[in-house]
Amino acid sequence: MLRVRPHPAATMGPTNHTAPPARPAVAALVVLGAVALLGNGMKSIVTSTVLVSEGTFASFLGVPVARVALLMEAIVAGMVVALAAYPLLLRRMTPRAIGILACAAAVAAFAAFGLVDLDRSGAAGRELAAYVCLTLGAAAVACLAPTAQALVALWPEPGGRKALTTLWTGAAPAGFLVAPQLVRLLLPAFGLAWYFLAFAALPLALLALLVALAVLLPDTARGSGPGVTLPAHLLTGFAAAVVAFELWSTLGSVQGYATPATLAALPLLVAAGAWFGRDAAQAARATTLPAGASWLLCALFALQWPTTGFFEAAFLYQQGYAADFVADRSTLAAAAQIAGTIAAGALAHRLSARESSLQLAFAAATVAGLATFACYPWLGSRAWFLWTPVLTGFGAGGLTVLLCLALVRAAASVALLAALPAIAIMVGTEVGLELLELVLAVAQAAGATETGAFGALFAVQLGLALAVPLLIVQAHRP
Repeated sequence: MLRVRPHPAATMGPTNHTAPPARPAVAALVVLGAVALLGNGMKSIVTSTVLVSEGTFASFLGVPVARVALLMEAIVAGMVVALAAYPLLLRRMTPRAIGILACAAAVAAFAAFGLVDLDRSGAAGRELAAYVCLTLGAAAVACLAPTAQALVALWPEPGGRKALTTLWTGAAPAGFLVAPQLVRLLLPAFGLAWYFLAFAALPLALLALLVALAVLLPDTARGSGPGVTLPAHLLTGFAAAVVAFELWSTLGSVQGYATPATLAALPLLVAAGAWFGRDAAQAARATTLPAGASWLLCALFALQWPTTGFFEAAFLYQQGYAADFVADRSTLAAAAQIAGTIAAGALAHRLSARESSLQLAFAAATVAGLATFACYPWLGSRAWFLWTPVLTGFGAGGLTVLLCLALVRAAASVALLAALPAIAIMVGTEVGLELLELVLAVAQAAGATETGAFGALFAVQLGLALAVPLLIVQAHRP
């Protein structure tokens, strides 16, 4: 437990006014807030930079746009694999130590890519540097999200933890809002080299903040504290299952799910999943988690599957809508997600006794929003397409912060449990993307029209969303 030195006035007996907080506590809270914001926001900026500017990347690198799509696959795979390995790292290192190493690796990777591009190497050299440096940099940045959440969980005062967790949750959609503006303003003017050389300043700033936090709050330099520990073979099985899934899904995305290579990778995925499932069942029987925490973690994981936002945009492109319209829609959805995060954080502070009701209310908003997506092939119009993601974004953003708050409270000072929300969000998003892509491929292979295939996909999204409130109800059963 962290201890903050009280203000001298607090030891002088009762007074008629509340003593101001100690300066080290205020400074530490500000620094920790910056850590939460940067730690969870940078991964959104990295992925969005490539995602919203595939054409720009292709022109700067001198490669076809399809090769940039492969680069995006490598970046996301690097992030997911890094997060899968994160629990294993926590067995030997503190969250702050992992954060410092990740910041150093990210600075080196982004700066190296900028320098290679600045050197005007050939197209092959720049493309190789992009694959290596950006994948490693993104993997390092991904590790900063659970690190920031684990450090937030160490704050001793509940109100401060709620505010910091709300800030941490809102940082991800904020990154999606900021990245397109950075791409629009900086990339054409300065090019990829200077863009990533400047971007390297963000993990460098976070590195300085982590060092400052160790001075202001020395307890953050210690280990994860007492509580739930998971066996190494379980964590290894989880990492193996995620790596096997990435291998299978990448082959499926690039070559097709019915190709020999993808089918050959499927037994590896099944074996890794069975290994992890067996160990998870044994650990569940042997480990006593806080009441409902495992169900809430499952709800957070499942929430990411139908709320990716990728396939609605793909449907609009298929219908012939302009890229600017789709971008405006994504901006509104991200803004609504931030609004939902702030609203849910405020309500959780005011109505802490109604936690389950708040979770179910925001889950209902998410389900209602996804029900509007299911109407896209038949009832869609320009105004409908523009405003319906606002409801889904608001509900998903609010529910995410409420689930994270509950898990952080259950984690107390156990770094592993505090880091799990970030892992569940990123891995859940990747699993959702790949499984929904498989649904779309199967529907098309079955002879459905393009519109019919998307209709089937939206129906599956709605069905997946309906599982989330059921998991929440299970979590709050006596």
